Amino acid sequence: KLVVAADLGRGMIVPFVAFVDTIPALVGITLVLEFLSLLGQPPRTAMVPRLVSRENLVSANSLMLGAAYGTVPLGAGFILVLAMLPAVSLGGLVPAGNESLTLAFFADGLTFIFSGLLVATLPRIQAVVVQENANETGFSAKRTRADFIDGIKFFFQERSVRRVIIGMTTALFGGGTVIVLGPDFTKTVLNADEEGFFAIIAMLGVGAALGLAVVSANQDRWTQRDLVFGIATITTGVGLAAAAMVTTVAGAAAWMTVMGFGAGSAYLMGLTHLHERVDDEMRGRVFATLFALMRIGLFVAMAAAVPLKSVVSDVNIWRLDDPTRVVLFLGGLTIVAAGLGVLWSLRSSLRLPTVSREAQEIIAAANKARRSRTATGSDEKKDES
Repeated sequence: KLVVAADLGRGMIVPFVAFVDTIPALVGITLVLEFLSLLGQPPRTAMVPRLVSRENLVSANSLMLGAAYGTVPLGAGFILVLAMLPAVSLGGLVPAGNESLTLAFFADGLTFIFSGLLVATLPRIQAVVVQENANETGFSAKRTRADFIDGIKFFFQERSVRRVIIGMTTALFGGGTVIVLGPDFTKTVLNADEEGFFAIIAMLGVGAALGLAVVSANQDRWTQRDLVFGIATITTGVGLAAAAMVTTVAGAAAWMTVMGFGAGSAYLMGLTHLHERVDDEMRGRVFATLFALMRIGLFVAMAAAVPLKSVVSDVNIWRLDDPTRVVLFLGGLTIVAAGLGVLWSLRSSLRLPTVSREAQEIIAAANKARRSRTATGSDEKKDES
């Protein structure tokens, strides 16, 4: 119900962006859209284990994320197609200058409505906690407070869950710089036009799709999801940091492909790890916490990116000769730090077992015997020769 309500609500609100001509109106619409996103995204993700078996979680998450990342190139191409169509002003209702975008907003609204109607066809899915409290009706402030406290306790008690949530939040904080500074970086640093930016973003989507495909193909081998998540997060940061130092659109697109590959892999492994480690009763609250923190990290990064450019305006180290480069490079380092933090928290499980003195003596004796046999065999070959 929450997913359907959120999708239908966004489908009806998105087209109004075409009529906005003031900043306060845009802020108000954005606030409502973000509220609806946070209303629908956690239950949408939390219900996946109720729809598929455990062994199919990676494949299901891969398809879900593929729909998000894989359609980025399609979206970029769709914008170019819309730009060639006649402008739609709806009889002058659309403010001047926005006519070419009207179709895009209306098409976007239709996708949300289609999604809501599609989800409405699913069988009814109730969480265990809902079934246990079926006799309660209406809003209960006491139960809501108790659920919130239980969620906080679970977050601090479950270390494996906590490390993935913090890692994903920190990584998105670093990646948020791309949203704000990406177009400016393409235009002022790489001296490219809008099509160059679309090409870079398209390759980000291609890389993410490749990452999803590779992880899905090796899902049975990579059973330690949080370990793969940490490595993929480091790959994401390296891709962004390297892209900040290139001088051509082709170079930026190549490194953004690497970033997308890591981001898709990390997101897939992070979601699957949470699906496998969190039971049905707590899953909704865990994903609500995850997506709330990720959005906070994203918005903080977007708000801090431009002021940070002024702070680092005097930095000139090798390729980092522009404040936009520096901020994007720092964003990449932040993502790398998030991945290293995950691996550091896993260090106890990654250590090789300590070999006892007795075992060392047995290994030394075996090696000595092997060398003796090798030497004897060499002497015999010499005699035969």
